[in-house]
Amino acid sequence: MNLKLVLSYDGTDFHGWQYQPNRRTVSGEIMRVLSHLIDGKYKLVGAGRTDSGVHAINYVASVKVNGRLRVQISDLRYKLNRMLPEDVYVKSVEVVPDEFHARYSAISKTYRYLFSGEYDPLMRRRVWHVRTLPDVPTLNEGMKVLLGTHNFKPLSADERENGICTLYDITFGYTGKYAFMDVKGDRFLRKMVRFLASLSVTLSEGEVSVKDVIRSLETGERINKLTPAPPWGLYLLEVEYPREFS
Repeated sequence: MNLKLVLSYDGTDFHGWQYQPNRRTVSGEIMRVLSHLIDGKYKLVGAGRTDSGVHAINYVASVKVNGRLRVQISDLRYKLNRMLPEDVYVKSVEVVPDEFHARYSAISKTYRYLFSGEYDPLMRRRVWHVRTLPDVPTLNEGMKVLLGTHNFKPLSADERENGICTLYDITFGYTGKYAFMDVKGDRFLRKMVRFLASLSVTLSEGEVSVKDVIRSLETGERINKLTPAPPWGLYLLEVEYPREFS
């Protein structure tokens, strides 16, 4: 049996999604609960890793069950949410074809980054408080240079050899008093979205130019002094799959 789980979580008190011994992770909490609901072996796979402190609205995981469920499928979501901590919530559970894989079957992911120009202690672990809000009209035009297929290693903290990613869309706007950046792509390198969020602020402040971004993509050189934005402003919004798995 293969199960697809859609869940949301507050990443503040987690060391990311990926299981780590002696550290609190999202997958670790789910595995702890599944061990009480499944007799026999199972394999939990996530759509991808999220950094410590990063949140998720619609994260997708798959569970390959080789043993026996102790509850009915119709009751599984309820049981999971009763046993999981309050910072993780399972939104749906469904049986999917055996070929479905939460990570390898994905065709795109969409992330959102939130910025605030005014400090709010209630949102200190939800948004990045910045001196200068992203210049939405300018960035919607200037950041188009990132669209398409490029080597994004200079805009990431990734050490893997393959830095090629395709960005399908990057959009800036406002939601209430907060500015946001939405990025959709086929894959993302480690801390890549956080680097893009930081880049949007430095562009708005005039510290770098669009020409600097183009040169970085073409040469593989890092933009001087560019560091990743804090993790707490980042949210995984959506993971998209082919129609047969949707």
